[in-house]
Amino acid sequence: MKRTVLNLLNEAQQKMGGYVVYMNYQFINFSVLAEPAALLSVEVEINGEHMNLEDVADVAIQEDTQFAIIPKDPSFIFPICKGIGVVHPEYKIEVKSLDESDDDSESASESQDSDEDNDKYILCTMPEMNKDRRDAGMDYVKTIYDEFKAKVDSTHATYGVKIGKHLVNAKPEESDEAKDELDQIHSKHLDLCQSYREEKEQQIEKAYQIYLKQQAEKESAEQEKQAAHSEDAGKQMSMDALSNE
Repeated sequence: MKRTVLNLLNEAQQKMGGYVVYMNYQFINFSVLAEPAALLSVEVEINGEHMNLEDVADVAIQEDTQFAIIPKDPSFIFPICKGIGVVHPEYKIEVKSLDESDDDSESASESQDSDEDNDKYILCTMPEMNKDRRDAGMDYVKTIYDEFKAKVDSTHATYGVKIGKHLVNAKPEESDEAKDELDQIHSKHLDLCQSYREEKEQQIEKAYQIYLKQQAEKESAEQEKQAAHSEDAGKQMSMDALSNE
């Protein structure tokens, strides 16, 4: 196979691969689980200089749906909260002390005057997956998938033409080999697009089912509480009636 054709096949593969990677990055930015890649676009302004989050803080996964962000300097807390809020306004952002209970947490805005404490960190919690967010997430995934699948398809068509021009006078078997190779590259990246889409949709649906289960458990607990209260009230009324006889 001609070197120019091989180079074009490599170019096509790199372009399609780039589209697939960026598509998955867009999926990650619809937050369901705490995935560090979702924080890559966060910029933190320190003394007028824009810095990457990794330059000013360490990131740990507290739970599946929570980031713990530990600033490298206490004075960075408020700028970090602000930077995260710009990129991910859907996060619940709290400032906590390492030895405090959940009830002692502060909101990001409340922390501005208290960021001199060395033991404080930022806790980011993903939003709950209620029905509205679930539906919005599924629509978002489909839109992003369709957009990047179209880019992969377009790249396949474009490079099919480019390679064809270099094989006008080539033997049929050489042309077929190049076409088959390009088709395989195309098929591989379409499969990747589909697998990333399905993975994200499953992630969203799983979170939604967890939300539904939690809501059902809360409702059941409330009903039991009300039933117990009604039973106690009934017993009290019976006792009052007996005492009046």
